[in-house]
Amino acid sequence: MSTGTKRWFARALLAASLFASAAHAQVVVDIVGDVAHATISLDSGSGQTYTADVTIEFDTPVNLTPESLNLTAELFDPNDPAITSRIPAGLVVDPAFPMLVTVEPPVVSWLFRSGFEGGMSPNGSLSFRNAYLLEIHTHHLEYTPGSPYRLLKAPLGGNFDDVTESVLKGSARARGRGGAFSQFIVVADSRLHLLTVLDKLLALDTRLLAAVLSDPLRLDLVGLLAQVHAAVLVPIIGCTSALLPLDDFLSEIAAHAGLDIANLWRAERDLANDAGELESLARTLRFSLLGCAGSP
Repeated sequence: MSTGTKRWFARALLAASLFASAAHAQVVVDIVGDVAHATISLDSGSGQTYTADVTIEFDTPVNLTPESLNLTAELFDPNDPAITSRIPAGLVVDPAFPMLVTVEPPVVSWLFRSGFEGGMSPNGSLSFRNAYLLEIHTHHLEYTPGSPYRLLKAPLGGNFDDVTESVLKGSARARGRGGAFSQFIVVADSRLHLLTVLDKLLALDTRLLAAVLSDPLRLDLVGLLAQVHAAVLVPIIGCTSALLPLDDFLSEIAAHAGLDIANLWRAERDLANDAGELESLARTLRFSLLGCAGSP
């Protein structure tokens, strides 16, 4: 094992109505620098094994270890109302990949730290700045140009939202960002591009209003989103025209993160990572604008 790489083996019993017997999960997590990589293998208990690779890239993490990340996975019934009721209309789980990934970092006492590590968290718990980039890669889903697969994120037990930033080749690689941790699934999307854009724009409006900002900065960001609103309503060229003010919005968030916009998340969950959440919502909106504009 190379220096700076830590391994953690977690096994858990799974129960889902889709499967005739208890399923077993094996999750192997490696940490290299600011990147966590999980190799997941889930046995349904009836002869079917589901596999995936999950990669999470962090900005300035502190206390990043497999234990502090606490990444787990389980299988579920694609028709289970406990899952389907949390998914927006027009999005469905592909039965070929019924996997739920949960990242729920615990608060770790300083007593269990391996030496002194200065940083953003007062103990051994995980913390990071801005947004992480998370990718789920599986060979169970086939990539095609204009892929319908999307990465969804939900608070623990809450409703899922589309956070897709890109879908890449190599089977299916669904990527998205977040400023806080959650549960993740990959689904197929049959929604109209423009309706998706409007839904995501409303979510970004709402999150911006909740952020703690100075009045001048808030007015500047609200003005940029107003330009996005106006642009998307223009027939044919609207989604393309909306990209420029949205890119300006992202640049403003990046320029002010950590200065005028709170950008720290930590496992104590006592801080609001406004910059990370705004970036996540703006980047998934950008992905949908590109789809609306006809880009793959």
